Amino acid sequence: MDIEEKILKLIKSSKKGILQNELWKKAKIDSSKCSRILAKFEKEGQISREKESKKGTTTYLVKYIGKKEGKTRNFKLLLIGDMFSPCTGCAIECEPERCTILAEWVYGLEKEG
Repeated sequence: MDIEEKILKLIKSSKKGILQNELWKKAKIDSSKCSRILAKFEKEGQISREKESKKGTTTYLVKYIGKKEGKTRNFKLLLIGDMFSPCTGCAIECEPERCTILAEWVYGLEKEG
């Protein structure tokens, strides 16, 4: 098992999360290497990190949030502000090129970008 697999296994085994400063000690690696691995996992959408102070030291609470079929759980592209894409859960069988609801949605994306 490589070090990334070991770290991910440690994170998954902790239902409520694990403190980052405990994680690198349990994995028996230095804190810098642990930070780089966690940054990669966070970018991939596999974990979340929340700042936490413990005994006067600031660290992160690391939680496993999962990954589905190689894709991250990033819903940002489905949102404009706090509204979901009209195609999410849409039951109308339409031609996307002619859907006015979708056209308005795309126009909203252009305005935000």
